[in-house]
Amino acid sequence: MDNQKHSSHFFLRARIFAVLFAGFFLIPAARAQTDGERPVENRFLLIFDTSADMKKRMPAVQKALDSLFLTSFVGQLQSGDSIGVWTFDQDLRTDQLPSTIWVPEEAATIATDINSFVEKQHYANATSFSALQPWLNEVVTNSERLTVLVFFDGETAISGTPYDAGINQILQQRKAEQKKSRQPYVIVLRTQLGKYTGCTLDFPPTPVSFPDFPPLPPPPVPTNQPPPAPPKRVVMQSIIMIGTNSEIKPPPTPPAPKLEMTNPPSLAAPTNPFAETNAVSATENISTEQTKVAPPPDDSGLGSGDALAIGGAFLVVAGGLAVFTLRRSRKNVHASLITRALKKK
Repeated sequence: MDNQKHSSHFFLRARIFAVLFAGFFLIPAARAQTDGERPVENRFLLIFDTSADMKKRMPAVQKALDSLFLTSFVGQLQSGDSIGVWTFDQDLRTDQLPSTIWVPEEAATIATDINSFVEKQHYANATSFSALQPWLNEVVTNSERLTVLVFFDGETAISGTPYDAGINQILQQRKAEQKKSRQPYVIVLRTQLGKYTGCTLDFPPTPVSFPDFPPLPPPPVPTNQPPPAPPKRVVMQSIIMIGTNSEIKPPPTPPAPKLEMTNPPSLAAPTNPFAETNAVSATENISTEQTKVAPPPDDSGLGSGDALAIGGAFLVVAGGLAVFTLRRSRKNVHASLITRALKKK
């Protein structure tokens, strides 16, 4: 019995390696449909029904898994995506097999581990979707993108999804056929941003199909942004550039105001120590008469200061002439008096 079990494991591993090796040539074409979208977290969840009726359908379940790993879930499984495994009947079990990260180079090991896990399950009781759905809805809410594959016997109506009515109707139509062929049903549910976006119901041995994800919405445009802060004002001291030299010079100092004498003092006539009182009186009379002379016309070209200087010089000359005339006249008078006295003798 043990030898038969070891032999079956050996052939299972050999079949998976052969299938995966061939499948690597089919993956690039299948992955092209997701190109051009922004990076997003993809999660895969495999859920296996472990009811008593599913025990007869396990060979078909393993073949369906081989076909899925053959093409990396028809190109939907990307490097770095997470794969979780749950089982349920009347209860839900979520921690029997730790989730794993899909690495294409380790595809054979991952596929073997999941197939071995499914084969070792204890199959009993009946299926109850009420035990599954609350926990599934929580995972849907917290996943950006989620792909759920449920392998079940179809003996119990499904509940808790937006597609319950359509699925249950088809289950009733195909129930006898699938049971006779000992084939499972496979439901593929897809969710995005916490909402269901698509569903397919597949009938192995036909290949499992995946509904497309809708395009991701563009990132929200921020609104009501505060206005940008005004640029900081920098106050600089004024600089005056003079000339063409590169050096900076201070502004020129304005010239001092020019002082001018509006009423310069008149030039006093020089006094003659030898002049007598009558000569001084004559000088004063001449000066008085001189002051009555009209000033020179404006077009003479002489300033007021020059005119005063010339007038003063003229007064000096005139005074000198007057003194000289008086002295001559006195000599003549004196001489005539002496001549008269001699004539009288």
